Amino acid sequence: MSRYAVIDLGTNTCNLLIANSVGSGRFEILYDRKLPVKLGRGGIHKDILLSDAIDRGLIALKNHAKIIDQYKVDTIKIIGTSALRGAQNSDIFCDLVKQSLGWDIEIISGELEAELIFRGVDLSLPTDIGTALIVDIGGGSIEFIVADDHKIHWKKSFNIGIARVLEAIVISDPIASEQIEEVEKWFTPALNELSKVCHHYQIITAVGCSGAFDTFMDIYEQEKPDQKMRKASELPLEEFEKIQKQLIQLDSLRRGSMVGMEPLRVEMIVIASVFTNFMLKKLNIEHLIHTPYSLKEGVMDQLISEE
Repeated sequence: MSRYAVIDLGTNTCNLLIANSVGSGRFEILYDRKLPVKLGRGGIHKDILLSDAIDRGLIALKNHAKIIDQYKVDTIKIIGTSALRGAQNSDIFCDLVKQSLGWDIEIISGELEAELIFRGVDLSLPTDIGTALIVDIGGGSIEFIVADDHKIHWKKSFNIGIARVLEAIVISDPIASEQIEEVEKWFTPALNELSKVCHHYQIITAVGCSGAFDTFMDIYEQEKPDQKMRKASELPLEEFEKIQKQLIQLDSLRRGSMVGMEPLRVEMIVIASVFTNFMLKKLNIEHLIHTPYSLKEGVMDQLISEE
């Protein structure tokens, strides 16, 4: 039985998944952890990693390395996404990681990221939801995949992530109504394109992956974030609307005290909720499904299948 570790090094978070291969291409999750990293802070619109961001990235990876050592992992895979693929100096960061930890980072394209997200999500979805729009809200990019029955029909990665919004638009605490309008304008070009795709495929169901959607579900269920592995489940639209209205009315201190709120989500959850609310209405979505599976589970599934 082999043991694998996958690290998803994103723009906002550095996520670790450790699992055992249990045969027949399946895996058993042993450990799942997210650390804040904010790789894109201050430099994402300049296409660079600032020195303090590089430091945060190294610290997060070194913390994960301690856990990986404890679990005696056989194979390690590190994936870099939007912040790294857009940074002109990402090679400096990758060289430092190689020198410090002996790890190679694979920086993947937005297209491959979407494919791997689908691969992870597909492990968790029921087979009866029909053609759906899968949405992964990241710090640097947002991935959209139209798929059904284990097949992708359309996919695209847009560089419109939440960290980019916060670097481009001044947001008060709590957010003001005119700032919400400005944020919605930021997302409009991508959603206009997406609207045509969803109309073509007659999409009425959206599947939100991990990240902010984990937090929406934790707030809905009034449960503290933990290491439990949930199955895909529906988040009623009226309940999401209540959560979204609450999030835009609260300042960061009161958001942080909400049951279900992860500390690393406090800053960016408002913009994520504005985007989600805008998307659901613009695309005329009737059902919202949450799944805790996304990129790192897709990478893990790929690794296991290659045994």
